[in-house]
Amino acid sequence: MTASRLKAVEILRRSEQGLCRPFFIRDEKNDVYVVKGLDGVGKAALTSELICAELGKRLGLPVPSYGLMQIPQPLIDFSAVDGAKDLEGGPAFASRLIENATTLIYPQISHVANTLQQRVLVFDKWVKNGDRRLTELGGNVNLLWSSDEGLSLIDHNVSFSMDTQDDEILENHVFSDQGRCFDDMMTRAEHIAALDTALAGWDSIISLLPEAWIYRDPWDDDSEISPTLDERLELLQRFNHDDFWRLT
Repeated sequence: MTASRLKAVEILRRSEQGLCRPFFIRDEKNDVYVVKGLDGVGKAALTSELICAELGKRLGLPVPSYGLMQIPQPLIDFSAVDGAKDLEGGPAFASRLIENATTLIYPQISHVANTLQQRVLVFDKWVKNGDRRLTELGGNVNLLWSSDEGLSLIDHNVSFSMDTQDDEILENHVFSDQGRCFDDMMTRAEHIAALDTALAGWDSIISLLPEAWIYRDPWDDDSEISPTLDERLELLQRFNHDDFWRLT
């Protein structure tokens, strides 16, 4: 099993939004992707992006399709786009651009099915993603909404924040009102089964990761970037404990 391989042909522009300010890049098939480079966000962040994309897909979440993008060095060297050198270092993470999508706003929450809201809330706690906050006053939600595709989940580079407390993940989460639903044992059982099925593909998921993202030194298996893959797996396995299902 391999991740889709993409080759960049044009660096279009850089986003003005977000801390990492990803790039919009056109590939050989004339498709546009939102791209984060290795030198820009780091190995741990790209690993988190790929793992979350794969876990999300296995959970039935609307995560945009992605690929590993090769960006030719001359394309970077001669680009007029500010900060293009952040795309150096190895394969980049490229997420398909959702056309005509806008950031989800508070009044649109009611357009999202309750079952999907619940699954997103569980997912974010599971992978320790604290970057999904939204209230009537605004926030950083990392969700897109389009009339054609509905909801899309994006930007998981801060996931697997091991020191982040679960309360911080849930505080002001865009779908925090769904937390009380998990007191129902049938609802909880449905989500436990889904997480168990998704995590059963762990070995296949991590086989998709480029070695350049995993190790500080590709010749030294003891130089694994933190959090390590074993640490990530241990974190994900905690859904088997009752404490995990306190989502309020």
